[in-house]
Amino acid sequence: MGKMKFDYARLYPRTERLDNGIDLYAFPDAALDLVRLEFVFDAGSYFQQKPLQAGACCSLVGSGTENYPAEALSNELDFYGAYMERYSDRDQACLSFYSLSRYFDNVLPLCEEALKRSVFPQQEVETYLRKQHRKFQVELQRVSNLARREFYPWIFGKSHPYGIVAEEKDFSALEREDLLAFFREYYRADNCCIVLAGSFTEAHLEAVNRLFGGDDWRGRKAGLEAGKGMVVTLPEEHRREVPFPGALQAAIMTGMPLFPFQSPDFAPFRVVDYVLGGYFGSRLMRNIREDKGYTYGISSYVVPMRFMPVWAISSEVKADCAGKVLDEIEKEIEDLQRKEIGPDELELVRSAFMGDFLQELDGTFDVAERMKLFLLMGVGPEFYRSQEEVLFSITPAEIREYARKFLDPGKLRTVVAGAEGLL
Repeated sequence: MGKMKFDYARLYPRTERLDNGIDLYAFPDAALDLVRLEFVFDAGSYFQQKPLQAGACCSLVGSGTENYPAEALSNELDFYGAYMERYSDRDQACLSFYSLSRYFDNVLPLCEEALKRSVFPQQEVETYLRKQHRKFQVELQRVSNLARREFYPWIFGKSHPYGIVAEEKDFSALEREDLLAFFREYYRADNCCIVLAGSFTEAHLEAVNRLFGGDDWRGRKAGLEAGKGMVVTLPEEHRREVPFPGALQAAIMTGMPLFPFQSPDFAPFRVVDYVLGGYFGSRLMRNIREDKGYTYGISSYVVPMRFMPVWAISSEVKADCAGKVLDEIEKEIEDLQRKEIGPDELELVRSAFMGDFLQELDGTFDVAERMKLFLLMGVGPEFYRSQEEVLFSITPAEIREYARKFLDPGKLRTVVAGAEGLL
């Protein structure tokens, strides 16, 4: 199988710098009638001082500002056929505004209002926390959430920013002032970059600089060096149960901390991961789903976190099959370490891997979405080109050696949530 013909030049943005230092990455596409303006902040839960603070802050930006009461800004966006999306994770918080190109000039001042003048009305904060608390209580009834809530604190420690999980008491402890303080510190120009995609014009770029490139929107740079040199000491215990009496299914989550994205080993590790559990025809799926019938689905994947990525395998299985599934996972890892992958399977892996890759980059907005990942990972678009080179040059013997090097069962830590006595 030859290499896929992909125009990697699409991944390289037009780069600009606003007058106040904000980096802007632009992906023009005149064929679209839409523009997406996205503000990316290093303002995920890693940086919060109280549980729920970062997520609540991101979710409530624009829900009441100095000049627009609650919902008024959203209604104004609706008037122009525009809308706002909010997303936050452990490292980043992202605010995205979608607009028809012809109305972008009208929408930009509304973006400015949300980004500079949100006031977090007390009633909106209380309503949000009440809804999230109800959602939290529902999620505690799902074994998959119970496993995930146990896994990360166990790996990183309950006091580590990547290991902290919300508890019941946190919903009453968070206050409006906490959100205002977080907003003022982290939603600033010195902690921001902008990704612009679609059918924007030079005049639009000038307007973005005029509204967001001035001295009125500055601030202290957030502490991005906080996680450098992070060392995680794995707990001695290898397996842990989270009892949930009466559960008909058990949730399995097993994994370990990984090396940085910038490591030369990362690209070949992704191939090993893909062979094991990264696609529908993977070894874990063929064995545990198709042959044994223990689950509807099982997968392995890398959880992208800036300071310490995690490699994980997760699945929900029949309650009385959890131990058997863990045994089969170990067998598949051992088999990958013992025998070389066959040429037919390797060709299938290459084809499926590149198919997923091309699907991820199907349109301009998808390409622009990768920019956030590059910023998180500390790499550039050349990451994908080198990944393809590794994919098509790696040999069966090298895959076996990388599996031996990195898939160490002694480093895996496993959580099983479900009925008692599953392990």
